[in-house]
Amino acid sequence: MTLVLTAAGGSYLTRESSSASDLDYFKGTWTVTLRSNPKISFNWTVGEDLDKSWLGGEVTRDRSKISTDFWRQNGKKIERFAFTSNNTFVRIESAGWNANQMIFNGTMSDGASETKVRETITKVSDRQFNALWEREETDGKWVVFGDEICTK
Repeated sequence: MTLVLTAAGGSYLTRESSSASDLDYFKGTWTVTLRSNPKISFNWTVGEDLDKSWLGGEVTRDRSKISTDFWRQNGKKIERFAFTSNNTFVRIESAGWNANQMIFNGTMSDGASETKVRETITKVSDRQFNALWEREETDGKWVVFGDEICTK
């Protein structure tokens, strides 16, 4: 299963917490390519939304919107909510940046069931990051279900 939600890395920070300016890195248009199939790509456009109280993203493929996500800084954590065209809802949060990585943990629901998920965002450069999506299986092991390369 591929879930294109896409996240972005921030600047190389050494502190544990995030600020609103950390989220500014997400703004712009990204090309998202699946590592398992580089011929499949998506566009992810991110900007301020809802009177600048949220950062909103829209993933499109062939001019069709396939997901929408919203981000906000809430105290010391970053919250992210994503909604996809295949009826999937994701709610994840992170404590913020640790060097060039941000790890989100939360749940993914398709309406029938809920699964624990984790997204690890790793910044490669100012114009590229990797987003690794994992889900927790019933035996407690984490399995990769999405590996994205994102470039600006």
